[in-house]
Amino acid sequence: MDEKEVLQSVNEIGYLLLRHGAEIYRVEESLQRMCEGLGFKNVEVFAIPSYFTLSLTLHDGTPYHVSKRARSNRIHLDHLYELNCLVRQISNGDIELHNIQEKIENIKSQELNYQLILLGYIVSAAMFCVFFGGGAIDMVVSGVIGFVLYYFIYLLEKLRINGIVRTILSSMVLSTIAILGNKIGIVENQQSVITGTLMLLVPGIAITNSLRDIIGGDFISGLSRMIEAILIAASIAIGVGVMMMLLRGA
Repeated sequence: MDEKEVLQSVNEIGYLLLRHGAEIYRVEESLQRMCEGLGFKNVEVFAIPSYFTLSLTLHDGTPYHVSKRARSNRIHLDHLYELNCLVRQISNGDIELHNIQEKIENIKSQELNYQLILLGYIVSAAMFCVFFGGGAIDMVVSGVIGFVLYYFIYLLEKLRINGIVRTILSSMVLSTIAILGNKIGIVENQQSVITGTLMLLVPGIAITNSLRDIIGGDFISGLSRMIEAILIAASIAIGVGVMMMLLRGA
């Protein structure tokens, strides 16, 4: 592989780290270490949650610059683990250059365990309902809502619906089921069911990462993620509030 082909693989690793939810400092540090480990000079990296730019000097003294944008992000911890291992191998020179792209393709071919994610939706919704004071029937209803919510969100993602709109619609669906269940006598504690299932939509990771970025000095990334988290929280409130007003007299 020539150096530009190697750099294309390095850029793809940075893109995948960004896309699968790595911290901004991790993306910048990984790209920096890989490029320096490969012997490139004057390496500079700048990243924000949906974009990074890399500039360096090739071995023959030619300037090199590339930018990549991650338009859709979805956290995939298995991919992040494998990518971090690959970054360490490249930085330490423990992998042959011609094997890098093959390793990347192997990582990309790993699919999410959708059955496990579905189980997580069901169990999390049910347990959060109990945590917030729901009874046995409320727990079952919350589990059903978690099941419905998983497939509803999956459908909206396939239709490429905007994340804010997706959150509003999802919160409307879960609150509708909880309110109607309460009106027909199935749900005993409506608030526990709504609050418990809403926890599936709360942007906890976005808030945590934004605070970490701000503490680490990445103010642009931290503030952008904080704004994203605030918008998602507002979307949840809008969805639930609208359905509670519409179904109040139903």
